[in-house]
Amino acid sequence: MRCIDCRTALSAEIDGETPSHSPEEVRAHLRECAECGVWLSAARGLHRLVGVTTLAAGPGGDERVGERSCG
Repeated sequence: MRCIDCRTALSAEIDGETPSHSPEEVRAHLRECAECGVWLSAARGLHRLVGVTTLAAGPGGDERVGERSCG
């Protein structure tokens, strides 16, 4: 498995989507590839951060980051 395939599957898993590769394949790659392990830790941290971070929406309260509309 290539790193890009592993990271794509991990990203899908983190987002609650169906991964493109089996969990066994991904875990086997993670056992062999320290860089993907570091990537996974960072991705999980970012996912947690985005899930709890709020931005001021101006007068009237806060909006969740994922709910902000740009433009």
